[in-house]
Amino acid sequence: MRKLPLFYISGISIVLLMLYSACRRSNGIDNNNVIQTPFSLYFSDTAGALFNSNDGSTYSKLVFPPDGKSCRAITTSGPNILWAKTHLYYSNNNGKNFNLDYDTLAQFSRLNCIGSIVGLNQSMLVTYPQWDNRVYTMSASQDAGRNWLGLMYSDNYGNPRTWALDGYFDTLGVGGMPVRMRSITMLANGTLCGLAYSGPAFGDNYHNRNFVRKGKDDNVYANRWKEVTANPDIIPHIVFTNTTGTPLPPYGATYVDTGFFTLGHLNNRLIAIDGSCRYGAWYSDDDGANWQKYSGLPDNTSLLCIEAPFEEVCLIGTAGKGLYILNTHTGLWEPNNQGLASNLTVRDIAAKSNIYKNGTVRKFIYIATNKGLFESSDGGRNWTLAFPGNYVAVN
Repeated sequence: MRKLPLFYISGISIVLLMLYSACRRSNGIDNNNVIQTPFSLYFSDTAGALFNSNDGSTYSKLVFPPDGKSCRAITTSGPNILWAKTHLYYSNNNGKNFNLDYDTLAQFSRLNCIGSIVGLNQSMLVTYPQWDNRVYTMSASQDAGRNWLGLMYSDNYGNPRTWALDGYFDTLGVGGMPVRMRSITMLANGTLCGLAYSGPAFGDNYHNRNFVRKGKDDNVYANRWKEVTANPDIIPHIVFTNTTGTPLPPYGATYVDTGFFTLGHLNNRLIAIDGSCRYGAWYSDDDGANWQKYSGLPDNTSLLCIEAPFEEVCLIGTAGKGLYILNTHTGLWEPNNQGLASNLTVRDIAAKSNIYKNGTVRKFIYIATNKGLFESSDGGRNWTLAFPGNYVAVN
């Protein structure tokens, strides 16, 4: 075996050391520990205060003092923070000032089966990067001649005077209108799914009608909202083209205790959770035409929020029973409260990530609860208390 001269070995060692140092440091900076794309976390409490943290665990600052008006939902879009209270407000200076953005927000609330008021607001204000950061919110406008769906959108980061009615629907593909959209979610494939109710206008009190929109371009007829609600009993005012599916429970004019559902998803599976604490969670693999019930969730418990962080796990927050995670191998929901306080009410869930200069990505999940803001860095399996408080929303 040939031996290399000592000066060759020394030269190779120097080159390797230089390459290693280049990967590790630049101008004395460790690229493994330098965040190239940081996140900014906003969260709000029951007193109406707004907080911000750039690391999610060690430091937060008050950006808006409490005003006695509890937050309903919050999202960020481009340079703006959008904050739903009694009205929709926006800030374009990191929360230093908020101004009125939209003043006719819808508000849905119900008594659950144990007599508590439940308002499912988590999906009433959402930004969708898949649709070029289009922002949606729910409208309470009574102009039924134009506001057929109860949806407003903005393609300009939610800036004032840029909100438009989303009334684009396939006239042959829906039942009786108008309806009021109560919850929306976007599947991983870019399909926007909506849950609406007819209300007493038609006398049927049908609260669980499913709609789908495939794209944001209003000029493409195929992108317009279509109804996929199953109607096996030929309920009046519901679309007649799907008479063999399985709708969300209960359905029909004779039911009084309708479910109070909100939508979520995991990848391309649509999921509906019930806040009335009667019907649990259901899933659909065909955009809401056919539904099947999940198992594993506690009975007589309001399901308040659902999120699929990074499309890797799916979490449901409950009223008083903590957090549940979907076991994708068994299809069952399981308690997921390692590190969480007992008897926890989970009101909102958010996912954030840091991207480092060396390409490493660190992922975090946050939950807003009645006993603090909690953080998980291992896909939602274990939790630590980040900030104590009584929080309503996080984004």
